[in-house]
Amino acid sequence: MSATSVNEEDNKESIVDNISDMKVSESNENKVDLSKLEALKAKSQAKQQEKKMAAKIVSTKERSLALGVLGSGQAGSRIAEAFYKLGYSACVVNTALQDLKYIDVPDANKLLLEYGLGGAAKEIEIGKAAADAHRDHIASLVNEHLGSAQVNVLCLSLGGGSGAGSCETLVDILSETGKPLVVITVLPMDTEDAQTKSNALETLAKLAKLTQSKRVNNLIVIDNAKIEAIYHNVSQIDFYSNANKAIVETIDSFNTLSSMPSFSKPLDPMEFSKILLDGEGLTVYGEFSIPNFAGEMDIAEAVINNLSNNLLAEGFDLKQAKYVGYIVAANKRVWDKVSSASIEYANHMVNDFCGTPKGIFKGMYIVDMPEDVVKVYSIFSGLGLPGSRIEQLKTETKDLQNKVKVKDEARNLTLTLDTGNETISAAQKVKEKIAAKSSTFGKFLNNVVDRRK
Repeated sequence: MSATSVNEEDNKESIVDNISDMKVSESNENKVDLSKLEALKAKSQAKQQEKKMAAKIVSTKERSLALGVLGSGQAGSRIAEAFYKLGYSACVVNTALQDLKYIDVPDANKLLLEYGLGGAAKEIEIGKAAADAHRDHIASLVNEHLGSAQVNVLCLSLGGGSGAGSCETLVDILSETGKPLVVITVLPMDTEDAQTKSNALETLAKLAKLTQSKRVNNLIVIDNAKIEAIYHNVSQIDFYSNANKAIVETIDSFNTLSSMPSFSKPLDPMEFSKILLDGEGLTVYGEFSIPNFAGEMDIAEAVINNLSNNLLAEGFDLKQAKYVGYIVAANKRVWDKVSSASIEYANHMVNDFCGTPKGIFKGMYIVDMPEDVVKVYSIFSGLGLPGSRIEQLKTETKDLQNKVKVKDEARNLTLTLDTGNETISAAQKVKEKIAAKSSTFGKFLNNVVDRRK
């Protein structure tokens, strides 16, 4: 409410709210130095503005790291879309216009890599050629939409044409920004075809070399076959949305919770950054819920039974991990029922599970969740390739390729028509042709007249 006169009949005495407008009586022996007063006022205003800015910074700091996400191909774009819906900066590229249309990010964040008829038809070379042809446009897209990110994240499927084919070019472009680079890749489902699985092996080999040479700081491997097993009750139409949610939400939980204070022990931003960026290898992660937590051994037993089963890929030797991070989160009601001894038992089991890594970082948080469960988030970085899973893929790929080869050979046989005549030489065919022309019927054919009117 603006200041107004209190009593207009009493000489219209005015109330003012700006001290600089007050008139100091000349008869006042302690005269106020207006210049000093203005200086004090300016300092006060600056201090208030400083407090406002500090409050604004604190209120917007919701995560430890600002991630900028680039999705390539259909699968990579869907993962980038999931990041975008959580508030991260994200953009997507693809060779197929129809695949870009239904990605729920702004159109300005999409780039069509026009090449040929559109799409890559699972051909890696087409995806690579399309990315190379549009290199400058991709760099502009990244600079415009991911410029404020601290860490770049590249998402792609290992088995597709657009995503897998473009990976080396996109790694080049993102590396040129000078920011750390994390690559999130997806292995194919068990039901995928021979070409998809062959592409996956070839692309994983390329990315492993890029990680070994430290051009990629972290290679996160997600296995759709494992997610399919975890979410086996989910309908086919909902599978990929659930898979993308699982891929993104665990990373976001680590990124968000590590920026928050803890009542006991936080996993702080620097620790999360070390796990994510200093592993010098591959990474796998997952989460699970513990509905029974009151017993002293309940949480430890749940860790034993669920820690590896709920990771989003398998075949890794977790004892190779350079860094391990895990977070235990629950609401206040649950924490009131959890004993300190039960957490200590769980800590010992995690240590035993992953051998002797260079660092194990843990955090415990009170979170606002409706379910009365204990949530455990785990991440293992600095791993080697998932040997057993790769061997399985190699075997499946070889078997499928052999089946394709047999089908090709059978198809070629069915395209061969046996006329029943003996094979004759080319010279003999010429002689027969000349003889036919010389025959009475042949002469008639040579002088055919078109009598159609």
